Amino acid sequence: MTAEKLAARYEMGLEHDRRYDAALAEFCAQVVRPRIRAAALYRFLHSELPGDQPEIVKVLFIEAVARQLGRQWMQGDCGFVDVTIGTARLQEIIRLLSFDFRNRQPRSWVPFVVLLTPVGEQHTLAQHILGLLFDAMGWTSQILEGKALQGAGLRSTLKQADIICIGWSNQRLKKQFQDIVGIIRSVESGSRTPIVAGGAAALDSVDFLVGLGIDCICDSVYSASRICEKFYELEAVGQQTSASSQQFMVSSGGPDWLSP
Repeated sequence: MTAEKLAARYEMGLEHDRRYDAALAEFCAQVVRPRIRAAALYRFLHSELPGDQPEIVKVLFIEAVARQLGRQWMQGDCGFVDVTIGTARLQEIIRLLSFDFRNRQPRSWVPFVVLLTPVGEQHTLAQHILGLLFDAMGWTSQILEGKALQGAGLRSTLKQADIICIGWSNQRLKKQFQDIVGIIRSVESGSRTPIVAGGAAALDSVDFLVGLGIDCICDSVYSASRICEKFYELEAVGQQTSASSQQFMVSSGGPDWLSP
């Protein structure tokens, strides 16, 4: 499986599209200003981005801003306080956009994705961007972090999940990652829930993740969303097959039906 559709259009990043140069520069400057409010930044997204683009462009823009802040941090062009303020603001804007997306689209009978990070993980912005991407797709998702990663509430939510995504950036949280997978497997009843992993530590620990039975390791939020879409499509096809007693095979062009 590959992220062919999304990768071809989006994975280069909006910072490589000259139409967004001015907007990205201005937004990056505003998002770290101490007194600016999230509502003003939210209005910026609606007034300063090209109006003829699909809603998903707002998700791409937020991700591009996060990447720009990361580059500025690495190059010494902004400090820890700037990055902290900017990240907090981006998560506020993500919540506002998520509210918009969820209210615009019907939510009955759509896939439900649970997004997790190991206990103690501090790099969670990518999980929030991925959750926003699912909102833009019309899916439902829930992000669990902090205290939500413990207790009966966690197990209840995991039981309802169609797919589970785990973000893992801190290599020192290897044991915590393993604990999460153990909890996921312990609450499964019947079918096995697909687990998709991503993040810097995940990409450096492929053998470890394969040993845990992780179904797919992704290098971006776009590939993660596309893989989840593929998993759900295959699950739907499998259910149709069971109901009709047909067999199917998966090719690069999609599922092909075979006569019984």
